[in-house]
Amino acid sequence: MANKRILCVGLCNLDIIQVCGSYPLEDSDQRSNRSIWQRGGNASNNCTVLSLLGAKCELLATFSDSEHFTFALRDLERHGIPIEKCAFHKGCEIPLSTVWINEATGSRTIVHSNLNLPEIKVEDFARCDLSRYSWVHFEGRRSASEIAKMIETVRIFNTSEDHERIRVSVDLEKPRNTNLLLIPNVDIIFLGKDFARFLGYDNSRDAVHGFKKSYPGKYTAICPWGSSGVSALDGDNKYYSCGVYPPAVIRDTLGAGDTFCAGCILQLNKQEPLQAAIEYGSKLAGLKIGDYGFDHLQQKLHQLV
Repeated sequence: MANKRILCVGLCNLDIIQVCGSYPLEDSDQRSNRSIWQRGGNASNNCTVLSLLGAKCELLATFSDSEHFTFALRDLERHGIPIEKCAFHKGCEIPLSTVWINEATGSRTIVHSNLNLPEIKVEDFARCDLSRYSWVHFEGRRSASEIAKMIETVRIFNTSEDHERIRVSVDLEKPRNTNLLLIPNVDIIFLGKDFARFLGYDNSRDAVHGFKKSYPGKYTAICPWGSSGVSALDGDNKYYSCGVYPPAVIRDTLGAGDTFCAGCILQLNKQEPLQAAIEYGSKLAGLKIGDYGFDHLQQKLHQLV
């Protein structure tokens, strides 16, 4: 298992970030304190964090021949993240997120566009040699029906006694009903706060209990709820929880949830207990929001001890 990769399936996009003293007023003209170009997207961010933590990982996403994608491709290479199975499309624009970070509060406001880049298809996923992976993590996207087919492909693979079983996780973040298609045949569900609220829950404890009651199964549900902490129910419906570990100054919350997911996956892939995994993920997310981007995590890992 140690020689196998963690495969993250989802989006790679470009984040253009403006760090402002306060959130900009409509129809105003003001300077930002700092501007950043950054490779983003949930699955892309998961890979960045996993790579910085020393894990073997791989990204499966779609790319285009847009010159702006060159920036993302070079950054993936810099982080040592393989992309050999990714799908490339001609004449498509790069998905773009414009992000305002409010220095006064640490909040981030995102406006996202994705004009014409196709989503990953099950045919793209079929190019992956599943015997190379110990874990496959899916980002819940609008193409839920295609993702469900990919999860079914892993399920069929896992029925063979000739292979070590692959663990499957999914990140259900956006508030849409199609996320419910991704529940069957997964081991770990990361239940995002926005999606949990969409389903009618107002805290993480109620969310994991209510979700598993409504959609029973042997999966583990993990729900991070911002500054309120994390709740989890394992396959036997045993409850776990942990708090948060914010830094003295919060600078950048963009990608904090992706960091948490990556930290949990890393630990669970090492067969660490669920309680230890959510604690690690929460501490890692706390380190991430103390500075901009992700690269500083590598220099601060000693603080997780």
